[in-house]
Amino acid sequence: MKRATARHSVRALALTGVVVFLGAVAAAPVGARPAQGPTVDIQSAAWLAPDSQSITVTALASCPERWDVVEAVVRVSQPQASGQGSFPLTCIGSIRSFTVVVGSAGGTFGLDEPTQATSSVVIKRGKTAQAQDSETLFVQPAVFVDIAQTAQLESSGGALTIAVTVACPVGANGRESRIGVSQGETRGVGFYVPVCDGFEHTFIVRVQASQGVYAAGTAQALTFADVEHGGMDFSGVDEAQVQIVS
Repeated sequence: MKRATARHSVRALALTGVVVFLGAVAAAPVGARPAQGPTVDIQSAAWLAPDSQSITVTALASCPERWDVVEAVVRVSQPQASGQGSFPLTCIGSIRSFTVVVGSAGGTFGLDEPTQATSSVVIKRGKTAQAQDSETLFVQPAVFVDIAQTAQLESSGGALTIAVTVACPVGANGRESRIGVSQGETRGVGFYVPVCDGFEHTFIVRVQASQGVYAAGTAQALTFADVEHGGMDFSGVDEAQVQIVS
């Protein structure tokens, strides 16, 4: 299944990581010497997987050239669950962004639990050097959505049905979501409401043509699977080429 960014709140947080990264690069004065030790910086935005078995974190890290990485890990803890995940840091002298999936070693993670993350980078070149960071995480629901590869023609082309599979974690609330299908000048929209219980749910959605008629052949489909948590909106997005069959 495909996961995508949320519409406004999460997309802004994702962009924050890019801004931080670019800012870190821009902050180094021209001609400045490379960092003499490792660095690591955990970003506060994190994603809870639909099955609540993992949390995805972003870490910015670097280490000077020609050093060997001994350890590059992120640890996440909640009152009822904890775990750690490693990331593939190599010492090239510049800051890079890493997406780290931290699986639970026992129990399940939650959206509304206090969440603490720590990261450790240890490098070696004759001697060892270490960098650490800690951050309180803002945990958001990850919404996974997948459009089926085929759609069924109905009503002499006036409509079609298509399957959409969605998963979102417990604690989020599904909102009316839409899928649009276009084929040439023909357009149509159908609606469904995600169920957030940690499991995949497949919805057979009827898409009524608002202009023109559909025909057997290829078409383009786009869906936003919308959920709400803590007064904020989040969306999973999928876009796919589909085959309409009669």
